[in-house]
Amino acid sequence: MGFHASTRQSRPGVAATVLAALAVLLMGADSRLDWTEGIRSALLSALYPVQRVVSAPILLTQAVTDEVESHFQVHRKNEVLRKRLEHLEAENQELGALRRENERLRQLLNEAQRLKRSVSAAQIIAESPDPFHHTVTVSRGQRHGVHPGQPVLSAQGVVGQVSSRSPLSAQVILLTDPNSGIPVLVRDSRVRGILAGTGSKDKLELRYVPSSARVKTGDILVTSGLGGVFPKGIKAARVEEVVRDPHSPFAEITARPTVPVSRLEDVLLLEQDTQEPPEQARTGNSDKEAS
Repeated sequence: MGFHASTRQSRPGVAATVLAALAVLLMGADSRLDWTEGIRSALLSALYPVQRVVSAPILLTQAVTDEVESHFQVHRKNEVLRKRLEHLEAENQELGALRRENERLRQLLNEAQRLKRSVSAAQIIAESPDPFHHTVTVSRGQRHGVHPGQPVLSAQGVVGQVSSRSPLSAQVILLTDPNSGIPVLVRDSRVRGILAGTGSKDKLELRYVPSSARVKTGDILVTSGLGGVFPKGIKAARVEEVVRDPHSPFAEITARPTVPVSRLEDVLLLEQDTQEPPEQARTGNSDKEAS
């Protein structure tokens, strides 16, 4: 009985020894003769679908993670680019405003040099909301030497006159105000008249012009210099329509101001001509008319 028990206990050890020896022989033969290459290939081919099924969730998870990360990266880059674009657009708008302001100031400077008179530049800081009275407030007043009746110009022509002042600002009645009227003449034919406001910022009337006078659409109206307020020859308006009634001694003439008064930002205040005071100018003009 003892013999059989020892035999049963030794069988696993013998089997293990045999299997180990067989494995060594197989590895040696495989290394020399590649007997198991076909077996490995068959096993790998058989296991490939199983590997794909097992690895599919992992690959899918990785792909989704990469896609989400890529989406957030693109979103962050787009946000950075959007802010950069907004910043550049703001800078571009500022540069455009500076260019326009420089152009306006250059035009004003050229006009001041052409007039050969002392001028002071001012900005429009307020506009009357009353649709029937066209006035603006400028950034110069009594402390700057501004006085009532002072002519106000722009690079395009006549703007109006100072109507009142305070220490640091002044009110200007525009050429288009119904209470405004300045002496002008037709630049080509030298026909004289009074250019009056109508209450519309795009429409003026040339009054007291005879029906027989040489005035036509497109004619330029300039200041005549009469009255000693505006120098002679400054643009004021362009004739738009001429209506002649045989029963009326005067023609009905409408014109458009050369200055876009609704879009004004900067103006020139024309100083008094020190070489010829207004009284002398008026006397001189009266003498010329009398002669």
